[in-house]
Amino acid sequence: MGPLGVSTGQDRPCGRRCVIDKVIVTTLLLIAGVAAAVLAINATYPAIVRSSNAVIRISDKMDQRIESQVTVVYASAELDSAGVWTDTDSDTLFDVSIWVKNVGASRLLSVDRTDVFFGKPGSYARIPYTADAGGTYPQWSFALENATEWTSAATIKITIHYSAALASDEYLVKLVVASGAYGEHYFSF
Repeated sequence: MGPLGVSTGQDRPCGRRCVIDKVIVTTLLLIAGVAAAVLAINATYPAIVRSSNAVIRISDKMDQRIESQVTVVYASAELDSAGVWTDTDSDTLFDVSIWVKNVGASRLLSVDRTDVFFGKPGSYARIPYTADAGGTYPQWSFALENATEWTSAATIKITIHYSAALASDEYLVKLVVASGAYGEHYFSF
């Protein structure tokens, strides 16, 4: 209504045209909302899947590491009763023998991929596996002692071969299996 009570035509209901306009606007807003939701899901879903897969892989690695544990049981060298280096097996090499037990819950595969570190504390070196040593020394080999595979509770004997006798001293041996689990042992001869 105008100032004198006269109708200006603006206060009349818009009728059918206004209802259709409202329906069209509501439909367009609904379509825009659905499109925005689809875009948001398409943008975030791959990232969620990637991070979920990463968490699963890390969890699997941790399980594997927890289940694979080794302990160095004993270490000795080719010495005679007087403590002098002697080639007791007549292979022209001087050997250090290390017995390692699988105390984890899982079978350890690829024993030849184990890293063997040996030497005096503070100055030890990685010893290559026999197949990787290229005929040079030192090198190491292994034999299963009480099983056909390195399963839980099985022991392997790792033999480090030297072309010359080592000096009598304190030594450290550290073995790191493929999963990252390790065992170490100090001994002297």
